[in-house]
Amino acid sequence: MLKPSAPDWCFLKPGIAPATHYARLKALGYGAVEMVAPENRATARDAGLQILNLAAPGMQQGLNHRAHHATLIPAIRDCISEAADAGIPQVIVFSGNRAGLSDGEGQANCIEALRMLAPEAVQAKVTLVIEMLNSFSHQDYQADRSAYGFAVAQAVASPAVKVLYDIYHMVRMGDDPVADIGGNLSLVAHLHLADVPKRTVPQADGKIAYRELTRQLLTIGYTGWWGMEFVPGGDVYAELEQAVAAVHVSAENCRASI
Repeated sequence: MLKPSAPDWCFLKPGIAPATHYARLKALGYGAVEMVAPENRATARDAGLQILNLAAPGMQQGLNHRAHHATLIPAIRDCISEAADAGIPQVIVFSGNRAGLSDGEGQANCIEALRMLAPEAVQAKVTLVIEMLNSFSHQDYQADRSAYGFAVAQAVASPAVKVLYDIYHMVRMGDDPVADIGGNLSLVAHLHLADVPKRTVPQADGKIAYRELTRQLLTIGYTGWWGMEFVPGGDVYAELEQAVAAVHVSAENCRASI
């Protein structure tokens, strides 16, 4: 059964009580939330939702520059400890911006840092997930193609280092989610979804045909969470319900395609 999740930054709007928000998510069939503020975590769990991740610093000044390691590695260690103490399974990490650095050197520096962090993550039972972002919206972000993140995760070669594959970001960069995920399934920890080009609610037959894409990803063996990370343009909960409907695929349809 497909497992939808919803990041707080997209949907928990000012003026909405967290308890009300989480109860509505649960009623819509969501099983988890993401990037939840510490003060809201108990409320989310009381509503029956899991908390999947928290985000480490480093989106602009990230692990790709060795000069950032002295401050960023201790900060990520703190995130690992926070996640472990709170029962949160993932910490999102970032390459950072290029700032003139070659991709090869940036990858090497990310690998070096994550090799230092991986043993602590393993011990804490936390997975560090590298997120790739499109470099149109996040100008100069270095890990802007799926190959970058997968190469880093493969080189670190730890069960505690995987990839957060954001379909919206990678389609904007021209990557193929089915080929990427199918070829690197063991390295994919989590998915994020939105339609292109404006990060809107996923559509069954939109510019990204999510109904067919979901069928293909389920068929090749993806069993993780589907994070609905879009920017709502109208009624938040109507669009969250629409997003789940857009990616609904029956088990029978998946089996028939094998």
